[in-house]
Amino acid sequence: MLVYRQKDNLIHRLHPLTTVAFVGVIFFLSLLFSHPFFLLGLFVALGAVILASDSYREWKGYLKCTLGMMALLMLINACVAQAGSTVLMAGPRVPGLGNVRITLEELAFGAGMGLRLLVIVSVFCLYTHALHPDKVLKLLSRWGSRSVLAVTLATRLFPLMIEDFHRVTDVQRCRGVKFATGKFQERVHNLGPVASVLLLSSLERSWQLAESMYARGYGSGPRTCYTSELWRPRDHLVILALLVAMVIAVGAAWHGWSAYNYYPRLASVSRDELKTAAAFTFFLSVPAILNRGWKKWPWLQSRI
Repeated sequence: MLVYRQKDNLIHRLHPLTTVAFVGVIFFLSLLFSHPFFLLGLFVALGAVILASDSYREWKGYLKCTLGMMALLMLINACVAQAGSTVLMAGPRVPGLGNVRITLEELAFGAGMGLRLLVIVSVFCLYTHALHPDKVLKLLSRWGSRSVLAVTLATRLFPLMIEDFHRVTDVQRCRGVKFATGKFQERVHNLGPVASVLLLSSLERSWQLAESMYARGYGSGPRTCYTSELWRPRDHLVILALLVAMVIAVGAAWHGWSAYNYYPRLASVSRDELKTAAAFTFFLSVPAILNRGWKKWPWLQSRI
């Protein structure tokens, strides 16, 4: 696919259902909790798993974009909310906003919501770069083989067309065709042959695909599977850790720790909340911990 790259680590070797379950649990908990310490625990655990999957270079781009949005959220909330009792700065009167007053509670609320956004964006980063999209579609194929086939073809169309476009334009540049210079009409005219070649290659690829499906007997009987994803001990360990983390999350929500009062003053945090958040973070970090042992001790690779 366009962005997925297979890497030699435990995260990429998990069963796709395990990875989907991990992503789904993190996403659900990020919406359930507004408590900053639990959101921070989610971010720490998710960051550890992303680093374990060797996706830091890709994650760095997501972080730069999201941190800018987080700073913007804090700034807008500080200028618009006009709430909180711990005044940090009292500014001049601004038309439409009144007297600008920046409080600690406003900044903390913006940071908390920005942290939630950071977790949500990071979990989609993990889904994109640590889970093969074909394996996800394969999980769904038992409930609708034809619809999954259509989705698979559609998702593959865009990356293949990009590769064809680069290949055709490189050939055209070798022939002296210029795509970046000249008038607008000239550049559009130079792209005309490229579009016709892309159309022709797409038709040829569809014909070859139809012949391949016919030769393999598609639709003539029950579907078969060339390869099957096996459940291994590492998958059971990760699923068990997710279940424990969900139990802890439900218990924290039952005690009212999922919410946090930012206004009028920042609420105090008890030791029980901190201990629960620490245990919560540990169990969600189990994939990263297993990956550490998987790399350090080769004998563990054959055991899990």
